[in-house]
Amino acid sequence: MNKRSLVNVTAVILCWLLFVVIDTLKKGNLFSMEGILSYNYISGTIIWMLITLPLFRVFEKTSKFTLTKRALILVLLGIAVGVLKNFLTWLTVFIIGISSGLYSASWVSFKKFFSFITLFYYMEAIIISWVLLIIFFMLELYKQYKQKSIETAQLESQLANAQLESLRMQLQPHFLFNAHNTVSMLIRTEKYEQATEMISKISDLLRNSLKSEERQLVPLHQEVTLIKSYLEIEEVRFEDHLKINLQFDPNTLDIMVPNLLLQPLVENAFKHGISKNLGEAQLTLSSSLNRDKLVLTVANTGPSLPPDFRIEKATGIGLNNVIQRLSKLYSADRHSFEIKNSNTGVKVEIQIPIDN
Repeated sequence: MNKRSLVNVTAVILCWLLFVVIDTLKKGNLFSMEGILSYNYISGTIIWMLITLPLFRVFEKTSKFTLTKRALILVLLGIAVGVLKNFLTWLTVFIIGISSGLYSASWVSFKKFFSFITLFYYMEAIIISWVLLIIFFMLELYKQYKQKSIETAQLESQLANAQLESLRMQLQPHFLFNAHNTVSMLIRTEKYEQATEMISKISDLLRNSLKSEERQLVPLHQEVTLIKSYLEIEEVRFEDHLKINLQFDPNTLDIMVPNLLLQPLVENAFKHGISKNLGEAQLTLSSSLNRDKLVLTVANTGPSLPPDFRIEKATGIGLNNVIQRLSKLYSADRHSFEIKNSNTGVKVEIQIPIDN
């Protein structure tokens, strides 16, 4: 018997012993009962101890059914267990009675003995079975609540990491250096209005990253707004060497998506693809509907993925954060994340349910 099973068995025994103590204090001295009733009480308690864990295992297996079907199954299960427990209890009392000479070991004596057992005893056992099943259900709800709390805490931590990573990417030397050079170039060419606008855009981007909402899910149009402020800076820096295509379906803009989902992917596209492209670079962001799924794509021109690339071995903080958050927010069969080579570079495709 493993440690968990031993703990479960010990907990069941202690709970029933506590019940016996409380019930005895309420009813009076257990040993003042008549012989048959005391035999019934003791043997009944022992049988409850023996069947509680198996009943719990059966209860767990009913979790795959719908709530209505499960409720019906549990009601019938409580009746069956109550009747079985009552029969086993009185059978034990009858056997004890035979050994003590109270009854004879005959079919006639057996039938006569069970004819005196009233409906009350069966109903009592059935009600106790239902109470046990209700307790199991409450324990299950508590376990689900704890699991949900843990997952929520993990998601909040990952969102905070995504926010910090987004800010770190924008504060890292090469980004600020490139932005500074772009502003300097605009000033040297006496494009003062553009330089002022560029500084304003950089300030807006940093401000938006700092005040990014704490919600796990935000409307897609909010993500698009943040991405546009980032792309406007890069567009000035790359001048005519960068072509940006935004192809967001208007019908998708109000769909809820994970907060800061697109920005790490766009930053990766610039870092690993567009910045290494010697000719004209192209970045395409799009959204579309595929039945009950929202499809988001980020495609860039530039170097292809190496032949041995595996998404499971990706080491980028931003990319790993996106993958982990998607797996926490959506079950494996309801979302997908794919990075693959395209004809001109690399393409990232995400599919998530629209009913999230």
